[in-house]
Amino acid sequence: MNIPESVPNVLPIVKNEDFWFNDGNIVLLAGSFAFKIHRGQLRRHSEFFDGMFDIPQPNEQDTMEGCPSVEMTDSPDDLYHFLSALYDGLYPSFPRPTYFSRLAAVCRLSTKYLVSHLHQQCIERFSLDWPSTLKGWDARETEALGLQGCYSPRQYTPHPILMIDLSIELHLDKFLPSAFYDLSRYGPSKIMYGTQGNGSALSSPEQEPRFVCLSNQLFVRTLHGRERGQRFLLDFLANHVEKRRPSPRCLYTQSPLHPSLLKSHPCIRAFQQIYIDIFRSIGGVSIGRDADPLFTISQAMDRLTRPGTVEDERTKAFICGSCKVDFLVDCSRGREAAWACIPGWFGLEEIVEGWGGSGTGTSNGDSHDD
Repeated sequence: MNIPESVPNVLPIVKNEDFWFNDGNIVLLAGSFAFKIHRGQLRRHSEFFDGMFDIPQPNEQDTMEGCPSVEMTDSPDDLYHFLSALYDGLYPSFPRPTYFSRLAAVCRLSTKYLVSHLHQQCIERFSLDWPSTLKGWDARETEALGLQGCYSPRQYTPHPILMIDLSIELHLDKFLPSAFYDLSRYGPSKIMYGTQGNGSALSSPEQEPRFVCLSNQLFVRTLHGRERGQRFLLDFLANHVEKRRPSPRCLYTQSPLHPSLLKSHPCIRAFQQIYIDIFRSIGGVSIGRDADPLFTISQAMDRLTRPGTVEDERTKAFICGSCKVDFLVDCSRGREAAWACIPGWFGLEEIVEGWGGSGTGTSNGDSHDD
């Protein structure tokens, strides 16, 4: 008996309804999806396609419904989002993490096909979500508090693993430090668990999205950075809060302070109380902001600048104006020093240029001498 040769299954071509124009004059094929669009639209925006269509084409070409067809190596989803941006523009939606898959696809193909204005729009959006300056980071974190003051970062920015994955793929190195720092604020088990990837715009809703996890190397890099950040924070709290001495202009100190009077000095006692309170919630565990030196130092500043509990008000009352000012200056410099250290914490200092901390400091938290 003759056994017929097996014939591979060929998926039928699916015409994408959103990009199947009756007056289109070229068909792009990606996987099993076909997009009938306008050659002039591609030439107008893409240097790559403009140059490609200048090359004389053979007399015999693959066609579909009378139009030349071009088989693309891109994923159907990426091509769909890219064409959507070309025809309809690139506008953010909320919650913004759901918009990330579109943004990533457009950035990927605008880089490949040299569409400068779309690429620039993607970079500008990424720069807001993954800033290289401390001012930009603080603006991002403030936005994540929302109108109700409830910290919900994933309502405003995608999961950092997704950004790390994309940055490595497209060599967007400048976004890696803030993405790794953001990720390091999760607990180790959550970091290892990964995150749900982006769903497909062309697949059925029942299809589950892929799961994205860090490689072992990147997982270890994240934990090392997390540990270095916590070491910086502990050193800063010990040097500038727990062991703090009064300002030279302290209102309660008219002469060199005798060691026996340190425990009873109002400003010193108040700073020690701040240290105890901050250390109890170090890293922001109690409010979902784990291992975040920048936030923890700002918490210490908030104890002297924002209305709080009765205990907070009592602490502020004990500290003289000069000691408050010096303490706030040290905390500001400490945050600038921490920000400047972030690339080094994650072993990125050699690939990141122009990291924007306005302050400098050592990695042990000694950003200012009393």
